[in-house]
Amino acid sequence: MKLLYVLPRMSGEGGVQRVIAFKLNYLVTHFNFDIHLLCHDQTPAFYPLDSRIQMHYLTLEGNRWSYFQKYRRGIKNTVATVRPEVVVVCDGFKGYFLPYFKLDVPLIFEVHGSYYNRIYPSRGWGWKNIKYFFELLIKRRLAARFNCLVVLSKEAKEEWKLPSTVVIPNPNWIIPLPRNPQKVALMVARHSYEKGIDRMLPIWAQFIQNHPDWILRIFGSGSKINSHSLAHQLGILDSVHFEDPTSSITEVYAQSGMFLMTSRFEGLPMALMEAMACGVPSVAYDCPVGPRALLLTKEHGYLIPDGNSEAFLSAMNEIALDFPTAPHAKTAIASVARFQPEIVMKQWVVLLESIRSNANDNKV
Repeated sequence: MKLLYVLPRMSGEGGVQRVIAFKLNYLVTHFNFDIHLLCHDQTPAFYPLDSRIQMHYLTLEGNRWSYFQKYRRGIKNTVATVRPEVVVVCDGFKGYFLPYFKLDVPLIFEVHGSYYNRIYPSRGWGWKNIKYFFELLIKRRLAARFNCLVVLSKEAKEEWKLPSTVVIPNPNWIIPLPRNPQKVALMVARHSYEKGIDRMLPIWAQFIQNHPDWILRIFGSGSKINSHSLAHQLGILDSVHFEDPTSSITEVYAQSGMFLMTSRFEGLPMALMEAMACGVPSVAYDCPVGPRALLLTKEHGYLIPDGNSEAFLSAMNEIALDFPTAPHAKTAIASVARFQPEIVMKQWVVLLESIRSNANDNKV
């Protein structure tokens, strides 16, 4: 099958880029797909891509109208050149408009976050909030025009409320190493509003009052200025290490005594899935919509009511008191077995073949 994927960039080290790279490599190597990848950014991919994957790039510049028109023409020209059998879009708000480009090819929109995801605080009725509610108002209508909407969990499907929605989770690519836990708490999150590092640091300030021999390691991209400033205000800089993303994250999981997630919004959080697969005791806020799809029961880890910092701290204290025992480790590892690549990728192949078949039948 010839497949065209559309997304902004592959140069980032985030979960979306990692999942896309893994999936496309898997489709090439295990199912002999002919993969074409269309990006806006020509910066090399952070995660390795199979040499058989063919790259295409858009040049987008100018004011918003010019930018969008170049985006539309670039999509149409690439589709005309590549002639894919299916197009999969994972490209933010502008990607929702592809059904209006008259591409004459079946379209799938792949969503990696909550329908209600926002990247800045809610403050009154400023322009950013007006824009946010406008996008909420129309993106469900736009998404309904795709042949299929793929989301990561049942909770996400309930948010969208579209009959064409299919649930396919992210595959868990990680191969655990033998555990050698230290008194290290781990966060894997970029420095952005939705990842909620600012919600973690005040909790950490309370935690180390009773556990001063623990440290917090935060691996993530983005500007660390605000996080560093807050840690300084709280007087916890000595126990908080801000680190850049690493390609050796599996080793970090193996050495961590607990995994923490205080996100405001998630999709199906790969970092939490990976931590559970590595047997790391995990604590996460029950934010929209991903953590609850992983922490199904109390035997899998601690799912804390969103924003309840006291309950979050209590869970951390329980883990620290049990250290180095890893509560929930075996059951957490077993619970994420359903995300093994061979299981998830088969779902993708079945969906893609079904979309292609239906499109061909409609042309007859």
